[in-house]
Amino acid sequence: MFFDFFRRNRDMYSWKLSPKTFEKGNKNNYGGKVLLPQLVLEDLVTSQILPPYTFEISHNDGVFLTHCGVLEFTSHHETITVPEWMYQQLCMDETLQVVIKYKFISVGTFVKLLPHSVNFLEIESPKIELEKCLRNYQVLTQGDEILCDFEEFGDIRFTVTSVGPAGDAIYIVDTDLSVDFQPPIGYAEKLENERTVMKYVEIVESENGIKYVKMKKLGLCLDFGEIETKTPKK
Repeated sequence: MFFDFFRRNRDMYSWKLSPKTFEKGNKNNYGGKVLLPQLVLEDLVTSQILPPYTFEISHNDGVFLTHCGVLEFTSHHETITVPEWMYQQLCMDETLQVVIKYKFISVGTFVKLLPHSVNFLEIESPKIELEKCLRNYQVLTQGDEILCDFEEFGDIRFTVTSVGPAGDAIYIVDTDLSVDFQPPIGYAEKLENERTVMKYVEIVESENGIKYVKMKKLGLCLDFGEIETKTPKK
């Protein structure tokens, strides 16, 4: 039988399942929860394993590995449905089946994230918005590249660079989680570009309070669309 349940030891149970992703546009792609077959739940209940149910998912003898929570036990028999980012990260298109292991994951208190876009800095109250996104995740694993959807800027990916207090994965539901950020990818280049532009321009204010851009050197063609040229009315 393709669906293979077996006991490794008293605390670990495993299933082999065929992976597939949620459809594009499905909101579950912005989270870390999967769909599993009903038989998995039956095995857990029979073995008197209590929720929350968290799992290790891997293939190729653990070369590709992460952790996940469960959304529902409604997946088709012998399949697991995962978010698109997880499918890509674990290169599931290169395998016919993945190994799912029940795994107890300790509650975490800290996570550091690396945003993949400088647009993240433009979000008003970024921590609050990210906290809303993290509600779709039960666990975070160091090295994961999770995906969040922000109303103003759309998809932004984040690398989980570290978790605490210990281990490589943490459970983040109903806990006081401290979230820290590294400078986004492309941030240094953005600063350098801004410094380069300001070498050649200056903001001049006229007697009537109107601000305008003045070229320091001739022969340049610059786009000043992002520069505010008028003083806000009081």
